Amino acid sequence: MGYCEIKCQLCGVSFAIARLRRADEPPEAAWDYTGSGFVDHQDWWNPDGTCTESSGCKLLKREARFEGHGPGKEHIAGPGCGSGLGYTGHRISLEEMKGCRAVQCLVRKGSGWKPEPDDQDFELESNYFLTGIGDGSPDEAPLENIKPVRHGFEYILISNIYCESDDEDWGFPFHPTCFEIFKKVSKLRLRSIDAHGLLCLSNLKTYHDTFSGPFPPDFEVSNAKQQWWQHEPGSEYLVANPVEVPSLPSLLRTCHRYPQTVTTGDKPSNANHSVFSWTYKGPNDSSAMYHRTPPPVSSARVDPFTKLPGELASMVLDHLSSKDIANLRLATPVFRQLSTVLFRRLLLEDMPWLWEAQNMPVAKTDWYKLYMMVKFCWINLKGLRNRKRIWKVVEEVVRKIGRYRKEGKIRDE
Repeated sequence: MGYCEIKCQLCGVSFAIARLRRADEPPEAAWDYTGSGFVDHQDWWNPDGTCTESSGCKLLKREARFEGHGPGKEHIAGPGCGSGLGYTGHRISLEEMKGCRAVQCLVRKGSGWKPEPDDQDFELESNYFLTGIGDGSPDEAPLENIKPVRHGFEYILISNIYCESDDEDWGFPFHPTCFEIFKKVSKLRLRSIDAHGLLCLSNLKTYHDTFSGPFPPDFEVSNAKQQWWQHEPGSEYLVANPVEVPSLPSLLRTCHRYPQTVTTGDKPSNANHSVFSWTYKGPNDSSAMYHRTPPPVSSARVDPFTKLPGELASMVLDHLSSKDIANLRLATPVFRQLSTVLFRRLLLEDMPWLWEAQNMPVAKTDWYKLYMMVKFCWINLKGLRNRKRIWKVVEEVVRKIGRYRKEGKIRDE
């Protein structure tokens, strides 16, 4: 049997991720699919000529990658690097990729299992526990150098098809960050962390038939899943850390309404503050000025919404999605102006994966600004893009667990 990479059971991405460094990055910022050394020019499979002189890529003489091998030449990525052998430092930072090779496993408890001080509640209550964390894809070899050593496991065999054996212990592999997302979604939808349901789901034939990709399959993941993971330019967000997003804390801080004082002359923060403004010349204006109300419309137009009291208009908005509100604002000027706090509801509904926003103070947050900044900065928030993708996959996994429990296909032991 040839080389076969192990992939995260939840997000579908390989653990054997490689990186090509920029010329201004240190040597340790590069590694090959084994997690060591560098991508050698001998590995530079370039049938389409994507890495040429115009791409800015260079070859740098290096010592041997492996013991017993001669000197090598490292592929240094240029701005236009198109190599599929590693994600480049021009497209994703080292900080964003933190944990992309990390492997953690769920393992079935043996007869001699004993609790340890750092066990989580679900480990104490279920028949499964978590190992420490290892690095990369071990192919058919055991996952070694697991740290910290939990419940005596320094190494373990792992597989994408859960195995039970009286002779050997097997682990079910995840990125630790992906399992954190599973815990959040499982508690939200099932009111518990259903590790048993997750492993039972993997043994169902319907799961085997569809695990060529996660639920639902992502085009980028399916496209990259070859014998060796294809690091396609433009798909770097697939390996961005979905829990620790480097630029997210600063983005959240910019949306914080700092306490105003009398000396500043500013008005106090108000969650019902109006969001939009218009520039026009009103009946009592000498020139065009800013207004918090939309320009007046012709009195000849019959608009039934103008007869709604403000309280009822707010109640209407409370039952509409962001898309419906956008359409309503096009239909009538009555709803052109919106309150800041409305965007809190829209953000929590449209972005349930943005869990940091759930604990932000209502009156001290500019919810409209936060909503719009996430939208405008989306392409650069690689970790958040990956979090949304994994959240959708995990929601489908959890939905199937709940459905199969109701159908009796998954039962507690």
